[in-house]
Amino acid sequence: MMGALMRLTKYSLLAIVFSLILISSEILVQIRQQPFKGAKPDLQSIITQHPQGWESIPGSSVDPSTNTPYDLVATQIYKRADGKEASIVMTWSFDGFHRAGHAQEVCYNSQGFTVSTPRNSSVMVGAQKLDVVTFEGRYGDMTEDVIYWRVTGGIHDATLQENIPMTQRFKEVPRILIGDIPSNLMVRVSTWRPATDPPSTVHIDYIKSYLQSVSPNTRHFLTGL
Repeated sequence: MMGALMRLTKYSLLAIVFSLILISSEILVQIRQQPFKGAKPDLQSIITQHPQGWESIPGSSVDPSTNTPYDLVATQIYKRADGKEASIVMTWSFDGFHRAGHAQEVCYNSQGFTVSTPRNSSVMVGAQKLDVVTFEGRYGDMTEDVIYWRVTGGIHDATLQENIPMTQRFKEVPRILIGDIPSNLMVRVSTWRPATDPPSTVHIDYIKSYLQSVSPNTRHFLTGL
């Protein structure tokens, strides 16, 4: 029992120290970080590219300047020849520390969806494996099948929130302290279905075709791969 108490005290102390470092680093970030000087990506142009067999639904794009914590937002719905639809959303911020794309399961839950437990999965894009987070969001008698991932500073990230180790967070502190703030991109793809239907793969079909249809540079920007 004494050993367990000592371990608890040790980890509690580490948590407190880490919290203090983060608070200090956030203050320093506000002092040190410089205005973004690079060219912002043209998300609207990127998202309007689409593979053969899919057509955009007129009027489905949302004004990116309305009520968003991100620097850029783009969204579009595409319909396949069989009538099935897939929705794609992209958010981008030059400050990937303070304004990174949110964990989407948290956003869905806050909007009244009943959200399944998120889990890691992967999608094969040609010969490359794209790691994603996947979950279902139920609203009334409809369910939305969702996958998403993030790219921070050009590095692919599909880590579940609860699985981010403290050691990884410690590794981010030096970068934060010197004001080297990475950009952040979040990509979410989803499709709706009646709640009684089995899980759909329409959104996965779309993203596989889409990523194989864009240029290598665009694919790298979107996935970090």
